Amino acid sequence: MMRKFKLKCRVITPLFMGGANQQAELRTQSINGVLRWWFRALGGSFEDEKRLFGWGGEEANQGLVRISLRNFDNLKTDTDIFQKIDSRRYNGISYLGFSLRQREYIKENQTFDLIIRFHPKATDDDIKKFFSAVWCAFNLGNFGSRSRRGFGSIMVEGVSGELPEGLEFRPTQPINEWIKRNLRNIKGLIYWKPRKNTPYVFDSSKFEIYKVNTANLSNLKQWIQRVQRDRRGNYLKSSWGLNNITDWMELLDFMGFLLMAFRSYRNPDYSSAKDILEYKMRQSPTFERPIFGLPLGFYFSSLKKGGMIHLKKDGKTLRRASPLMFKILKVNNSYEGFFIVAKSRFMPENSELSFEVQRKSITVNLPQNEWNALDEFIKSLQDNGLISKIV
Repeated sequence: MMRKFKLKCRVITPLFMGGANQQAELRTQSINGVLRWWFRALGGSFEDEKRLFGWGGEEANQGLVRISLRNFDNLKTDTDIFQKIDSRRYNGISYLGFSLRQREYIKENQTFDLIIRFHPKATDDDIKKFFSAVWCAFNLGNFGSRSRRGFGSIMVEGVSGELPEGLEFRPTQPINEWIKRNLRNIKGLIYWKPRKNTPYVFDSSKFEIYKVNTANLSNLKQWIQRVQRDRRGNYLKSSWGLNNITDWMELLDFMGFLLMAFRSYRNPDYSSAKDILEYKMRQSPTFERPIFGLPLGFYFSSLKKGGMIHLKKDGKTLRRASPLMFKILKVNNSYEGFFIVAKSRFMPENSELSFEVQRKSITVNLPQNEWNALDEFIKSLQDNGLISKIV
């Protein structure tokens, strides 16, 4: 007998998911891809991945799980959210979504149903493994474009069907304990082993979750003074001034501002990029900011030009998703924000970083401790009480 579950899902932050023409629409392929990534991050085996999700290789199979959508036809969409907000006030959220301008998106605070069906051959263990990935995808991850920067957060409001014991999908307070309890129950299933070159949720040295402490907004000024010391970004020191946070937009804007203030005018990147653009750099310089994700762009209004750092391998340009993820959860009538650090091998073997400008390129390097900038970002926020570690 095929087992069926219905998840009532609510969009929490704007969802930029769509087809080839970037028109906004829900896509089961995109949702399935996120579930698959979290299954790997949990340490699900390659054999179980093929069994549950299917495989398109020589031993092609359809998998034991089918997902489909219901009640989504009337979802409201809109275009270019950044034209509809005051970018001077919400400069943090504009910073996070810079590549989404003109994009159509699914508006927040709308619901749809996700239907999950298991083949009769699926065992209770298969269902537990799959729903562990579902829990992580909805409560730690996001969906669609710029998902690692907090867009496309979706929560599960309710589930029809008997869930595996120990999994709670609707967040409750205290949120720290709710997250730790669910992850502890998932880890107790003992199916998991780390996958090569994939972040592993249960390795505390490489996978960390930090909660944003919105009660400590008064500490922001001293944090900005610290990270912007000896830099040129004086405008940052007074450009975020709310005393409290009441909705998802203010929270995501605050988180985006933190990243923007930390990275802006940061050396050695700022000076190295400017030297390259002014043709002063003749050797391979060091850049720290690529660790936040690639490609990485630089633009200097004073020079009226910029360049991009790309990841290259065998003549091909690759992308590298950021190991720093933003997450927003709605808990009752309030919102909670999280920074999630998911470390794995940053660059493939025999690859390189290339700063490209006007069809010319120069090889650049990461520092010896490639995680330095990311670790410093997290530590600076902790030291000033703006975030606290959950796991």
